[in-house]
Amino acid sequence: MARFVHFRLLRAATLSLVITFSAVLAARAEDPAAYPTHKIRMLLPYAAGGGGDVIGRLLGDRIGKTLGQSVYIENHTGAAGTLGTQMVAASANDGYTIITVGGMTTHVLAPAIYPKLPYDSIKDFTTIGRIGTSSIMLVATKDFAANDIKGLIALARKGEPIQYGSWGVGSTGQFCAEILMQQTGIKMDHVPFNGIAKLAGDLLGGHISLATLDMATATPLVKDGSIKALAACGERSPSLPDVASYKEQGVPFDRSLSWAMYAPAGLAEPIARKLSAALKDALADADVKEKLLGLGITPQFVPGDEQRDINASDIAAWKQVAKDAGIELK
Repeated sequence: MARFVHFRLLRAATLSLVITFSAVLAARAEDPAAYPTHKIRMLLPYAAGGGGDVIGRLLGDRIGKTLGQSVYIENHTGAAGTLGTQMVAASANDGYTIITVGGMTTHVLAPAIYPKLPYDSIKDFTTIGRIGTSSIMLVATKDFAANDIKGLIALARKGEPIQYGSWGVGSTGQFCAEILMQQTGIKMDHVPFNGIAKLAGDLLGGHISLATLDMATATPLVKDGSIKALAACGERSPSLPDVASYKEQGVPFDRSLSWAMYAPAGLAEPIARKLSAALKDALADADVKEKLLGLGITPQFVPGDEQRDINASDIAAWKQVAKDAGIELK
């Protein structure tokens, strides 16, 4: 009996030591001055192989080297990126759990056009900083009958049924197509895909002839001749300088589109500063710059607080754009 009691006391003491030691480690891990002490998870709300995924992996690798810790990637797709983004908003704000790369759809457009979202893109996130700007490309198979917006309008006015694909309902890609239809009077049927990688694959396979793609996905495919670009929704891109913008082709729309990095709200300021500095350092790297330009992203670092204020202003502006164009997505 005495041995049994002694064993129970020993086990309890050991357990107490383990709990105390774990608490000490947790406290150290949460110390902003010591950050980071272990690997960091980057959650990407995009399918593997898509443009946002490629950007995230490129930056995650470079940021990990700067911080001295590995950054590993998890992809959580769905609802044009908003499902994965919601996961970020609900995650721990310790700087280790989740950092995300967000695009226009997840942090500006969706809040501008959906009356209800499961997250607030301003209040529920700590903005780390801007990565850069880009456009959305209106692209087609090589044998598609039109080569530009004028040709697309002519095709539509012949009564030809036209379908276009985007990477999801409420995506920036759908928005750009809706703007085009509203401004030109043409009709196209929307085919939403579950992720941009699937959309690009079906476009390359000829299962759909017309699509909107983000620059990171479209640029290499256009450059190698796999598909052709009809127009840039947004500004003309230095990555594809021969592709005229909507505005240059008579469609009055020229708003810039941006990528940025986010973490959950309430991130300690010292950790946010370290992540922001690491992002700035990554964007200054010549190799990273070259690869981003190759993906159609014009690198442009903007500090987190400033980008957050820009996002808030952009949401209001895009709400007005949607109203003027008669776009209602529920």
